Amino acid sequence: MNKDIQKYLDVAKLAAISAGEYLLKNFGLKHDAEFKSESDVVLVVDKGSESIILEFIKKNFPNHSIYSEEIGEINNQSEFTWFIDPLDGTNNYFAGIPYFSVSIALKFKSELIVGVVFNPIANQLFEATLNGGAFLDGELIESSKNTELKKSVCSFIQGHNLQNSEELVGLKSKISQNFRRVISTWAPALDWTLLANGGIDALICYDSEIEDLYAGLLIAKEAGVKVLNFSGGTVNIDDRRIVASNKFISERLLELIKK
Repeated sequence: MNKDIQKYLDVAKLAAISAGEYLLKNFGLKHDAEFKSESDVVLVVDKGSESIILEFIKKNFPNHSIYSEEIGEINNQSEFTWFIDPLDGTNNYFAGIPYFSVSIALKFKSELIVGVVFNPIANQLFEATLNGGAFLDGELIESSKNTELKKSVCSFIQGHNLQNSEELVGLKSKISQNFRRVISTWAPALDWTLLANGGIDALICYDSEIEDLYAGLLIAKEAGVKVLNFSGGTVNIDDRRIVASNKFISERLLELIKK
């Protein structure tokens, strides 16, 4: 790993851990929610976590562009853009459900090069760099080896404000009929890390927000997860409909999606 990539990764890890410690300290307290839409909320701690991360990024890389969930875009006309979800799983956090994370990714031009997801509850730090492998707390991780769809577990992730169209309802029905379990956890970045670490076997992403997506996506790919768009092609930075799984069930899952 070159020195620049290492510095990007180190800063992302420090920022994620610092923000995660702040979130953990405030978890379980009473929080007032502001509704961003009928299906999504924002808390004061979202903005507090974001401020911690932005301080790290701006101090170390003042010329980089930033896209963060709460403040939106800071366009510095840079080839580098940071994508930040300061509290992945806000609805869980608000409800007192201990399943949430901090997600930070860095894109250079059109390619993801750094991904970090920190789970404060479990004190787990997932990280990856392009072509550098995926790690949990410094140990190399890889996707599951389950070979049967019917014995597999799939996460289904959809965008916050999507209505249940006929296509979406049909897709959910097909998935539920062909997997042992289908989970929907309200914390997409953590689901990507479950996939990367072999805890689940597949993940369907249907129009997920980009700040939820990029860090976990890179970690999963570097852990050996096969990641394709719904047409079976290579995923690019703009794809929002993604089918991801271990290599053993990938072909069968893609056939299911295409039907």
